[in-house]
Amino acid sequence: MRIPRVLRYQRQPRREGDSELEELLRPFRELFARLGGRDGNEQNGGRGQDGGGSGRPSASVPGPRIFGVIAILLALVWLGSGIYIVNPGEVAIVRTFGAWNGAQQLEGLHWRVPWPVQRSDVLSVQRVQNMELGFQSIGDIGSGLGVRENPGESRMITGDENIVHVQLVVQYRIRDPAAFLFKVKDPTDRPDGATLRDATASALRQVVGQRPIDDVLTTGKDAVQVETQALLQRLLDDYETGLQVVNVQLQDVQPPDEVQDAFKDVISAREDRARFINEGQAYREDIVPRARGEAARVEQAAEAFKVERIREATGQANRFISRLAEYRNHPEATRQRLYLETMQRILPNVKVIVVDEDIGSNILPFLPLDDSGPSGG
Repeated sequence: MRIPRVLRYQRQPRREGDSELEELLRPFRELFARLGGRDGNEQNGGRGQDGGGSGRPSASVPGPRIFGVIAILLALVWLGSGIYIVNPGEVAIVRTFGAWNGAQQLEGLHWRVPWPVQRSDVLSVQRVQNMELGFQSIGDIGSGLGVRENPGESRMITGDENIVHVQLVVQYRIRDPAAFLFKVKDPTDRPDGATLRDATASALRQVVGQRPIDDVLTTGKDAVQVETQALLQRLLDDYETGLQVVNVQLQDVQPPDEVQDAFKDVISAREDRARFINEGQAYREDIVPRARGEAARVEQAAEAFKVERIREATGQANRFISRLAEYRNHPEATRQRLYLETMQRILPNVKVIVVDEDIGSNILPFLPLDDSGPSGG
């Protein structure tokens, strides 16, 4: 029985004139030479190529078995390159020689015929991405974000012919992967002016150009965002980009540096005006309800006084009518009763002083008149 030889490699000293790369590759060259020589010896009955029977491996070209192993490994690597994974929220489109059959691969593990036969594009249809207009964020959250301004994009003209710098962030996602890949060339990836960037700039300039600068700087920011998002979505749908605009948000809106101080004064004055208006409205809301309540109270008091006087007059008239009827029936008795009732009301309030006629005719009487007492005669 033939015992196979074990190939061992002993590190040889570096040869004179060899580079480091040649020194590293020399073990592999000798290994292939040994394998090739063993195959040749096995085919020649254990003899070397020189027929000397020394058993020394020949440093010739590797045998066909080595090429077969290499070919199998390359084929496995080529076939393995066709494996791809589609994560949740993603879809894959597979093209065969550049043609798409209309099918989309959902999440999971898939295989395709490797390049150059088929090609797969995996796209996320749920991930929301950002596009910055007028500026560019530099760095990351951990090291601190910086901003690089782009005046060429941010400078715009308002409806009242003023210049303003507007920075905008667009949040979007891929809604139609097929349209995103095949309808428009580089809808978002082209750095020198992608379709999304150009459409955003066009929509924002149109909206800003229809409004005065006061709306853009202060009170009309929300309206500018809403109108820009609607117009941008219409443009992207017309271009068939397959993108959906999730949100549009203004980041910084400033006038040019040369007139910023003047605009700050104007904005400050308008804020003061708004504050004074709010204070006046607050005072009005405080004083008007109180005045209305006082007016209602006076009206109710007058109404009560009117009812009271009417009822009192009606009662007095009814009493007079009843007494008139009694007087007509019994005039003398009624006259006497009225006299007595009148005296009964008057006499308790009269202070009476009795003076003797004899004394009063000779001596001047002294009457103790008291201002604090009831008046008398």
